[in-house]
Amino acid sequence: MYVWVRVVIALSVCLALGGLFVHAEVTEDQWHPYPDAEELAAEYDSYVGQDVMIFGTVTEHSEGGMEIMAESDGTSITLQVTGTETAVEPGGVVQVYGTLEPGQRITAERIEVVNSSRWAELYKYGASVVGALGFLLLFFRYWRLNRDTWTLEARDG
Repeated sequence: MYVWVRVVIALSVCLALGGLFVHAEVTEDQWHPYPDAEELAAEYDSYVGQDVMIFGTVTEHSEGGMEIMAESDGTSITLQVTGTETAVEPGGVVQVYGTLEPGQRITAERIEVVNSSRWAELYKYGASVVGALGFLLLFFRYWRLNRDTWTLEARDG
């Protein structure tokens, strides 16, 4: 293939990717219309009565509710979540969808557990590392790099 054809294809792909970045930035508010922790901390009262979806780390758990700390751009806010029976240990991460109430409370309609405890995230990363190392081990067991031609070749036997 001609070099100029490859250059045109590479430039076209880069322009398309750049256009997708611009489109994502322009339409961001349509896809996530909910306030984040920074907006809630600054103007909490203006969002009371609205639906919110927020991620937070569980700091305290009690019957019928939990306390979460949500962070955004270095700003954090502590919220009481009511109307939940979800068992999440302190340190776990949840996504809460519900109605914002006065007094920094959310009446939850739905709660999704992201990490049930502080060890869940470490387990996910550890399992990923073990899987990646296993893949690399098997890959280099059956393939080798030919340094003369800089290509991958199947190993013999």
